[in-house]
Formats: sequence, structure tokens, C-alpha cells
Amino acid sequence: MALSLRKQRILQCLVARYIDTASPVSSQDIKECLEEDISSATIRSELSALEEMGYLQQPHVSAGRIPTAKAYKLYVDSLPSVVASERRDYVDELREFFNSKMDEVEDVVRSTAKVLSDVTNYTSVVVVEDRANLIVKNVKLVDLGDNSALIVIVTNGGIVKDSIIDLPENMGKGYLNTASDIINQLFDDKSIEEIMQTVENLSSEMQQYRELLNSVIKLLESIQSKKNNKVVVEGTANLLNYPEYEESGNMKAILSLIDSKEKLGSIVTSGGIELSVKIGADEGVAHGSLVSLNYKIDDTKNIHAGIIGPERMDYKKVIEVLTHLEEAINTITDPKEE
Repeated sequence: MALSLRKQRILQCLVARYIDTASPVSSQDIKECLEEDISSATIRSELSALEEMGYLQQPHVSAGRIPTAKAYKLYVDSLPSVVASERRDYVDELREFFNSKMDEVEDVVRSTAKVLSDVTNYTSVVVVEDRANLIVKNVKLVDLGDNSALIVIVTNGGIVKDSIIDLPENMGKGYLNTASDIINQLFDDKSIEEIMQTVENLSSEMQQYRELLNSVIKLLESIQSKKNNKVVVEGTANLLNYPEYEESGNMKAILSLIDSKEKLGSIVTSGGIELSVKIGADEGVAHGSLVSLNYKIDDTKNIHAGIIGPERMDYKKVIEVLTHLEEAINTITDPKEE
């Protein structure tokens, strides 16, 4: 059900107030926040309706309301887009932490994590997807009948990966053998980045094999994501600054996620290239939230930078910092810039 404009404004006021104070928000607090003149009775009625709709909860009968993960998601969606010319102080502050002469990605990753943690006062996570190290040595295709085949991939790291895929219908006799020869000719001793470029530039007569080639690439990416991702976390102790984590159960839940680097890396990178906001247990972040953004650092590496904190996160500041971080990263990765 779509929210009325009044309900949206009340919800935005409540979430913003709770982010600032960490205390349940009363109808009087909402009245002071709203620019329009609405009676306390009307506000209480709207708050009750929002609670029934799953946007709010009330810790005690006599207490004010606090937002749910559903309310935070709506609040984040309502935030204005960050314009590049705005909040230049964030860029300057970020740059102060970087050494402009750094050449190693390792240094960039560690410094980026430290920067994000210090500037936001939350926990930061940086994941590097390295697509340059995995080299394909051999690909085997085994016909299983019923238009399916087994793919077996052997890489330079000794990794063997297999998967069953569906084959195109009505393929001609010898299709699989020909496809196997083509795949090994195209993929042999190449990195995944080189392979993807090769597939993008397929000649017209090879287009019939594109679906099969894409299946092999998808399998390669699944190997790479588990094998070569580097996950760096900074500022875990910052979580102690927030009253939400005074409860041991809440702290254990968020620390369990942070300690599981493979799971954390998977959640951070699942946002793709867009800004990703994950809030609450339903999105893999029990008793917390994770905001992340993807940056391309060179032709073979992607950096996913994220911020972990309570659901009551200062989303506006976090999104601004992550958005402006790209400019700071470009400063140290562009060899033409002093």
C-alpha cells in the first residue's frame, strides 16, 4: 500500500530523529519536526497506522516508536542523490588519509578501509575482486544426453570445477565436439578478463556457441569469487559506540557476520555496480545494516567498499562518503595525476 505524503513526512522525521538520538520518538517530537501544523491526535493516529503497516514498533506501551528495517529502507530511498559538487569537504578529508605516491593495490585497499572507518565512525569492509590471476588450462565437455552436458574446468591453480548445463535444442551432430575445440582454442592460457573480451568479439559464425561460452564464463566467475577475493575489515571496535550493541545477542550477530569473511565478501559484492543498501536479517545483516558501492580500480580489479553499522545508521553521511570516495581513489590510481 502506497503511503500518503503525510505518512511519508512523519516517517522521515521519525527515522531522522531516531538516528540522531537512539531514543524512541514521541508524537510531540514529530510535531516539532514537521513544518506543517498537524495536531498531536492526528500524528498519533498516523503513527498507529504506520505501526500496523510494519514501519514502526513500540518497545513499551507508554514509549514512543522506533523504526523497523522496512522504515529505514523507505528512508534511504527518499534521500536525494549526491551531486559531485556537494560536500567537497568529504573528498578533502578522504584524500588526507591517502599517500598520492602509492602504487600497490594492497596499500590502497588497507588505506581505503581505514579511511572509511575513521571518517564515518562505523566498521568498514573493502573487498577486492581480482580477475587477473585465474588462468584457464583446460575445459572438457561431456555429453550427458537429454540436451545436457558436464563442464569440467582446470585452472593454473589446480582448481577443478564442474557443473551440469543445458545445451541448445536441436543442435547438430558433432556440436559438442566442435564447441569443445573452440572453447579450448579461445580460452587456453587466458585470464577471465581476456576470455570475456574474446567472447564479446566473437565472429558471426561462432555466435551459435555464445550461450555455451557464457555458461563457462559464469562457472569461472564462481571459482574466482571464492578463490581470489580479498576482504579487509577495519574499525570493528567502533560498534561499541552504539547502544544497540550493548545487548550481547545483537553484538554476537553482527560480529559473526564480520568474522565470516567469505560470507561478508559475498554480501558486499552481491550489490553489483550500483549503490547497495542492505538492512536487517532478511537481507543478511542481522541487527545491522551494510551500505556498499563498487569502484573500478584498474582493468582487472574491482573494489567494493562498504560500511557496517546499526540499522540506525547515518545513511546520508555514509552514502555521501562512499560516493565521493571514488574521486579520492582516482587521485591515487591515475598515473597522470600528481
